[in-house]
Amino acid sequence: DIEAAERAGADRGGAAPKRRPARAAPTVGRNEPCPCGSGKKFKQCCGRRG
Repeated sequence: DIEAAERAGADRGGAAPKRRPARAAPTVGRNEPCPCGSGKKFKQCCGRRG
């Protein structure tokens, strides 16, 4: 019903708040040392994910 939608904030009269994109790791070159501190190259460590 309308009252429930208003309580939930559905009728705010504007765009949704802007959100920053989430980043798991800083921008690192594939051949640079991994920022996690393992001592391995990024491509052999955390760069394998995804």
